[in-house]
Amino acid sequence: MASILTDYGEEWMIKTNLDTASVDVGLYNDSVDSISDPDDLASVTTEPGNGNYTRQADISVSASDFSGNWGVDNDAKVTFDVTDTDGDVDSYFFVANFTSDDAGDGSATDHLVLTGSLSQSYALGNVDTLEISANTAGVSVN
Repeated sequence: MASILTDYGEEWMIKTNLDTASVDVGLYNDSVDSISDPDDLASVTTEPGNGNYTRQADISVSASDFSGNWGVDNDAKVTFDVTDTDGDVDSYFFVANFTSDDAGDGSATDHLVLTGSLSQSYALGNVDTLEISANTAGVSVN
């Protein structure tokens, strides 16, 4: 399972005041999608599409020092209602809306900025709620 800062994420971190930033957070199955550095949002093909699942919007993030390596993580718990949702997920992703020079955007567009592994793989048909604890989703830069 990949925990990466995408190329778009690198650009976003440079262009954004992370202490006032927010992202949308979603779930997916990286063992199928195998997200890599140059990928953007279209590469996430296993995001659940039924039941009560929706991406969680406007999740506050902050810049943090992780034992000497700076990065970004979620400020508060992220809760997904996955009642009546099918599929398996093993990872989360952050989406940021910004104008990317790399993508040649003419205006702000949603981009995949980072991914991370959940604590385990979840069969969503067996759970009603999935939570990501505060300050546990994000990435640090070495």
